[in-house]
Amino acid sequence: MPYTLPEALSGAQRLALVLAFGRLSVLEVCSAVRSVTKVEVPCERICVVELDPSSFRSETKLAGIHKFSPLLTHFQGDEAVIRRLVEQITNEIDVSRFALSAYDTEEADYELLVRLLLDAFRQAGFKKIRLLRPKGNELLADQVLSRDALDLIAFPYKGGYGLGPTAWVPDVAPMRERGVEKPAPHSEISLSPRLAQLLLNLSGLSPGQRLLDPFCGPGTIISEGALMSLNCVGIDSNPVRVAQAKRNLAWVEKQSGKTLAYDIRTGDARDFQGRFDGIVTEPILLPRFHSTPSSQKAKHLVNKASRVYSESLYSMAEAVRKGCRIVIVVPTLKTADGSEVLLRLEETESIGLKEFQPGHVRFEYPVRVAFGSTRWLGRAVYVFERV
Repeated sequence: MPYTLPEALSGAQRLALVLAFGRLSVLEVCSAVRSVTKVEVPCERICVVELDPSSFRSETKLAGIHKFSPLLTHFQGDEAVIRRLVEQITNEIDVSRFALSAYDTEEADYELLVRLLLDAFRQAGFKKIRLLRPKGNELLADQVLSRDALDLIAFPYKGGYGLGPTAWVPDVAPMRERGVEKPAPHSEISLSPRLAQLLLNLSGLSPGQRLLDPFCGPGTIISEGALMSLNCVGIDSNPVRVAQAKRNLAWVEKQSGKTLAYDIRTGDARDFQGRFDGIVTEPILLPRFHSTPSSQKAKHLVNKASRVYSESLYSMAEAVRKGCRIVIVVPTLKTADGSEVLLRLEETESIGLKEFQPGHVRFEYPVRVAFGSTRWLGRAVYVFERV
């Protein structure tokens, strides 16, 4: 992992996860980490999970998590709790500087926690400890690595605040490079490599299995799937997009230094051959708007798009093997009157598809992608299982 703490600090059974995509990240955790026994969502940016921590560390390829922290203490006003937390940390590691990353926390409470932590470190003998004050009261994942600082997180929890030290952050640099450096043109609202990885994790696919993206566009899902050692097939009706995808895949293959298994071709998403172990796709992301669309315009666009979804979903259900999953992104629109227009996929049982439920928490579909939308245009996700 890119960043770790000693076992005595990172081996707690309760972990606080900082979410990159809100509830969609929770769905990824419940789908991908088999040892989860309990899930709490105390605020939009955080979920708390109970699990076997060793199994979590072996599976920390979660794309929807910014960082995780063992939940070491629960502060409800008793300053001794903060002193014990600092003692627990400083017994294991030497701390020269630290930051407090606070989520959904009032500014006055943030300042109180910072003061108590600083006092506790100095009382523990760390007289020259340096406090970092991150922008927005959050030390970002790459800053944790670059600044070589202890990062503590705080969030509202059961009438007080949960606290713990960041034990892991992902190495996002390669994903960021793939998002901005790929040779074919890309849009501001195109799917990011990070979100593509999350969608692939929701598919439950293992290395060597066969993945289809029948609306592959410039190939982001296929690129990330191939890097995960999947055998990938990408289809798009637009020859220009197919050419872009091939260029991007060739670039990704060269950058990775690995031979990737993929096949990109021009075709119709309503008529393709073969059987697949999983399908991950974003059929239509509506055009970017320069002003808030009216409710009438939004409904027209979504109704028009829904026909493409309905026709192609039938073909997908036929192509995926029983027990396997289809992960599909749908658009959402915020309108001028403040309402939301959402593309819904209904009556899917008639074509042999049921909504996937991982068991730990029941999810209502579609699950919205938080924090990753433009002002008016957003995404939501369905996960179906073939029965």
